[in-house]
Amino acid sequence: MPFLLAAIGILAALIWIYRSGKRASPSPVRHTSQRTQSGAVVPSQWGYRVRKNSHPVEGVEDPRLSCAALLVLVADLDGGISKAEKDCIFKQLRTTLGLPPAKAPDVYETAIWLCNQEADRDEMVRRLIRHTVSLGGYETLPDMIQMVSEVGKADTGTLTDDTALVVEKLKLLNA
Repeated sequence: MPFLLAAIGILAALIWIYRSGKRASPSPVRHTSQRTQSGAVVPSQWGYRVRKNSHPVEGVEDPRLSCAALLVLVADLDGGISKAEKDCIFKQLRTTLGLPPAKAPDVYETAIWLCNQEADRDEMVRRLIRHTVSLGGYETLPDMIQMVSEVGKADTGTLTDDTALVVEKLKLLNA
């Protein structure tokens, strides 16, 4: 009987050592992403850091990501992102923001995640504009106005009232 207990103890110790060593091994996911409190994986390579007790927009450290989130939000203001709006966003990410074509989908997905963190769209627009300007400076405003206008016109060729308000907010800061 004592041999059986000793064997079980040794087996339990070996399993415990094996499992603790397995958890401590470096994971490639840990280096390229973060897991938020909601469980979503957010790429940190695009300038997002989880910060406790602050708005999700405040965790953005790259002006390209906050600008992409603003474009996604503008496209979503009319009730969803159409294929034309998505294509226009990708075009803006590549041409105006200078992202490589292979990286644009990652930024787009992160921008969608970021936009879904706030239920109040007007508050999110205000925060994204303010944060993008604080990260990139006032010289980014003409590009932002042009990008928002193009994404807003992607579906119908004209700006909706909500998109026109976003453009007006940007123009007021640019004046």
